[in-house]
Amino acid sequence: MRHVAVLTLAAAVPAAIGGIVFWAVHGDTNLTRAIAYGFWFAAAVVLALMVLVGRRWVWRRTSLPVLESWELVASAAALTVVGAVIDVAGG
Repeated sequence: MRHVAVLTLAAAVPAAIGGIVFWAVHGDTNLTRAIAYGFWFAAAVVLALMVLVGRRWVWRRTSLPVLESWELVASAAALTVVGAVIDVAGG
């Protein structure tokens, strides 16, 4: 469960920054909606990481603990829920 929390936090920071940058560039979007977009994009990236993690060469070439698929899915689900809460909170 610790890996899920760390991965979610590691994805949440660039998601929030990316949302703020999107809001600054595309001024027609509410700030909260832009940040929610960032969280949803981060969730998609985390899900795409499952393809990389599923490769056998990753397991062979790293001494780091490789994340399991359920940890990536749980992190993506948490990012999606946080993005939805931010979107709803912003109205």
